[in-house]
Amino acid sequence: MNQIRTIVVAAIVVTSLATTARAQGPGRPTAGIFGGVSSISGDFKDEVGNGWLAGGLFKMRAWGPLDVRVDGTYVKLGSKEIVGAGVTVTTDGKIAFGTVNVLLNLGPDSASYPGDNSVSPYLLAGVGSYQLEYDWTCTGECAQYTFPERQTHTGINGGFGATMPLLGIRTFAEARYHRVFRELNDGASRSMILISAGVKFR
Repeated sequence: MNQIRTIVVAAIVVTSLATTARAQGPGRPTAGIFGGVSSISGDFKDEVGNGWLAGGLFKMRAWGPLDVRVDGTYVKLGSKEIVGAGVTVTTDGKIAFGTVNVLLNLGPDSASYPGDNSVSPYLLAGVGSYQLEYDWTCTGECAQYTFPERQTHTGINGGFGATMPLLGIRTFAEARYHRVFRELNDGASRSMILISAGVKFR
């Protein structure tokens, strides 16, 4: 009897999930653009300053409340003056990266619910490829120093945001933490927080 009850409950759960999946996804693809500011944290502050960012996204409903989202982002980092023994280095850095993320909608995201104009919060996390490029200006005894110019590393990111209607436009705002993994010889891993706002298009 217990086995029959378990089978019935399992069948109900599977049917419910299948119905939800059909009702909520896959949805129409969504594209968007965004911009904002970058806040450098940890040891990264010793190399560069805070800056600005711009990027684009493509999002597709995968299953139920889950989306798959691909981003391409350019971050212009602020310059930094590093003073050492007999040498002064001024950095001018930038990062270009692409990420693939899983996005969990916590509300009625309008990509899946056409006509719904309520605020829809979400969580997202994923992996990416980050290309760090530094321009260096050195004065003083520079011959003993070598400076990296362009490096590509793997990284992870995670954060939260919300999609919200504004004057009939689908706007969103989000904050994401990025961790770029580098070898010790390259200066170890680096972290930054990106805060952005943008517009989504269907």
